[in-house]
Amino acid sequence: MHYQNMLFDLYGTLADIHTNESKKELWKLLAVWYKSHGAFYSPWELQKTYRHLVQEEKKQAALRHPDYIHLDIQLERVFEKLYANKRICTSKEVIAETALFFRTMSRTYLKLYPGVRPMLQELRAEGRRCFLLTNAQNVFTMPELKLLGIVDCFDGIIISSIEECAKPDPHFFQAACVRYGLEKADTLMIGNDPVTDIGGANAFGVDSVYIHSDLSPKWTGAPKSTYLIRNGGMDQLKRLLG
Repeated sequence: MHYQNMLFDLYGTLADIHTNESKKELWKLLAVWYKSHGAFYSPWELQKTYRHLVQEEKKQAALRHPDYIHLDIQLERVFEKLYANKRICTSKEVIAETALFFRTMSRTYLKLYPGVRPMLQELRAEGRRCFLLTNAQNVFTMPELKLLGIVDCFDGIIISSIEECAKPDPHFFQAACVRYGLEKADTLMIGNDPVTDIGGANAFGVDSVYIHSDLSPKWTGAPKSTYLIRNGGMDQLKRLLG
């Protein structure tokens, strides 16, 4: 393959993860966390207020970015407002710790798919550039990249919460190309979602590899990707990339 720039999705493509933000135990623990910092909520009130603030943040993001089709928000603002609603002033460090506690308590497991780190290292050793394009929260994902041991495997990282824009919006792909000087003809998107990854790549005008993994949507037919790996595996991707 002639591509020099590899755009990788994270969850479901390079890493396997399972989270559950609806379980009652999460909100009980989070209510205890907030109480320990002086903000008193019942678990039910906390969950209800959280969801309301998320919707308010989405409305504000839409006003800031009228051209974006697919928006994202920074959940740090929600966790901060949960304190502010109880007249508690907190530091950025406490807000980040709160967000990380929320993520840790909602996460069942997180692990790399076999062969990911060696593959990324080999691609870069060949002179290719690897970038991460993920629909995710920066406050969650950066610690998880460090936990997975691959934060140093990328030449650039684009996270939807920072951009307030998400795949499949072409603006998200445009942000990566402008920031890192990528030419479309030399760029390949690699992901496990036929809509966000492959549909986004098609809308922006770059080639793509669809990898069907255990986190992919139910298989309903081949997506409109340039290349296809039906049974996800880094060994197959390595052979495809040549």
